[in-house]
Amino acid sequence: MRTTNRTKITTLPEPTTATQPLVLTVRQVADLLQISPSAIYEKTRWRGGQKNPLPCRRVGKYLRFVRSEVEGWLLSLPVASRRAKRRYNRKAA
Repeated sequence: MRTTNRTKITTLPEPTTATQPLVLTVRQVADLLQISPSAIYEKTRWRGGQKNPLPCRRVGKYLRFVRSEVEGWLLSLPVASRRAKRRYNRKAA
């Protein structure tokens, strides 16, 4: 009986440079921001009430994101305040 020793060969991604932007998929951006992929799609939509949508590029039917633009978008969001929750009073019946 003959056995072969197979090793899995993996290639490392090329390091990014200042001239080569890192392009991310929806899943990678969701993992980076720690939110669901459906929330990523929602944040890319341009709507009247949303002033600052998540910047993306369309490649065919797919969305792609530049990592530096996503990080810039995240830093441009307003900081959440620490005010107390609003209390709702029930109306007397």
